[in-house]
Amino acid sequence: MQRAADLLAPVPVVDAAVVGSPPIGGKTPTLYLAGVHDRTDRIVQLFAGTDIRTHVLGDSLGAASALKLAYTSYQKVSRVLAAVAYGAADAYGVGDELLAIAAKRTRSYLVETDYIPKTAARAWRWGPEIEDAAGLLTEAGLPDFLMHAAAATLARWDGSKDQQLTIAEALETLCREPADPT
Repeated sequence: MQRAADLLAPVPVVDAAVVGSPPIGGKTPTLYLAGVHDRTDRIVQLFAGTDIRTHVLGDSLGAASALKLAYTSYQKVSRVLAAVAYGAADAYGVGDELLAIAAKRTRSYLVETDYIPKTAARAWRWGPEIEDAAGLLTEAGLPDFLMHAAAATLARWDGSKDQQLTIAEALETLCREPADPT
């Protein structure tokens, strides 16, 4: 976003991103804005009284785009992952049972941030299990790339086995490059 603003200088730039469905049938998407206050205020005024809500995130260009991509990384990929999981369960005749298990969930994993350190502490055993899931998907004729990527992500936490990390510590560890095994 900053590169775009630099290329367009001196033209004023506001970072904007929409989260939600189009404003049809009572749906109210949110337009997130980031940029200089007087510029974002003008956009807020443009959408006043419409079915599109606005929310200013501050003056840091890139904040709205980062929020959109962070949300997308969960919302859209989780739907792909759900399809792959259901496809695997269906291929082995246990699709209805998977749906029964899922129906017991009442919250989204995205709001369960307290589980991030627990995931880090268990990554050492979840990674191999995820690799086994990749094998199951392969046998069912489904793509296994998501599972391999998830296992590689969990491997970044291999050194956190059974540790009591804070959320910040777990995320800091996740951001580090994995150690070279050679």
